[in-house]
Amino acid sequence: MKNNEDFDLYSHCGLAHAYQCKYSITIGEFPKPVEHPNFAEAEAQNTRGIAYCEKGEVDKAIATFGKAIDLKPDYANAHYNQGLAYMKKGEVDKAWCAYHRAIQCKRNYAEAYNNRGITYQRKGETIYALQDYTMAIGLNQELTEAYTNRGSLHLDRLDIQQALDDFHIAIKLDPDAGLAYGHAGVAYLHYQHWKKTKADWTVAAILRVDIRPLFYTRYGSIAAFAQKTGIQLPADVVDMLCPDKPMPEFEEGARLKLALEAYDREELSTGLSARLAGMSREAFIYAMGKHGLSPIRLTAEELREEAESARKATSYQQ
Repeated sequence: MKNNEDFDLYSHCGLAHAYQCKYSITIGEFPKPVEHPNFAEAEAQNTRGIAYCEKGEVDKAIATFGKAIDLKPDYANAHYNQGLAYMKKGEVDKAWCAYHRAIQCKRNYAEAYNNRGITYQRKGETIYALQDYTMAIGLNQELTEAYTNRGSLHLDRLDIQQALDDFHIAIKLDPDAGLAYGHAGVAYLHYQHWKKTKADWTVAAILRVDIRPLFYTRYGSIAAFAQKTGIQLPADVVDMLCPDKPMPEFEEGARLKLALEAYDREELSTGLSARLAGMSREAFIYAMGKHGLSPIRLTAEELREEAESARKATSYQQ
């Protein structure tokens, strides 16, 4: 099981490499970047700090990002990267300050709002965390991590449907959003949708996400969950939460078999089954036919998508 720091670090966006220069606008001209005398050296220090971070030398990284900031105080990415490094050390207040400074330097910095929201959530200031996640989404509606983080916060507050709405958007944006699948499985426990829980947790496992910290960090134990919610988990769900059970490994053939079985048991749609199998929906439907399964349970939306795919394929051949 992971500790609380690891649980909260999952949603951090990557280190910021590029710097968005300010612009000087002259009538009739395209914007031109303003030269800064120290920018080249500041950028070099920022890159050096990233290298230290990737090597696990966090203290050196923090100091090096500080040098970049000394050279160029409004270097938003250096402030942001320093915040990531502070979070790796568990220094949440210092991380908050770094993200806050990044936002002051670059008001539309969606990733910085998202990560400042993480620090608020770590400190228990959930209203501010919710505001920051929502601001991040407003600035970048394709920022998967912000939807996952906001959904996690809704789940903590037992706003289950709002949590699921955010997780489903994250999954739609990024089919590899394993943490969104994992959290969604936890959310479905509250509705006692055992099939959906097991399906989402299985996809999360395929995507190499251990769902157990997502449950135990939030509830402490299975008994505590039952006491808090009045819900008794069935044995097969409890088995997936067993702390001593190793993470499953899935070979390509085993993934297809698992996906076919999940579809046949009506646990997954064709889209999710295909994702679990690691293939396109069209390829999965073809595999279903080879194994004697019918796609007759396609939803209206799925049928429209299949018809459109077939139409495009026909037009291409002509």
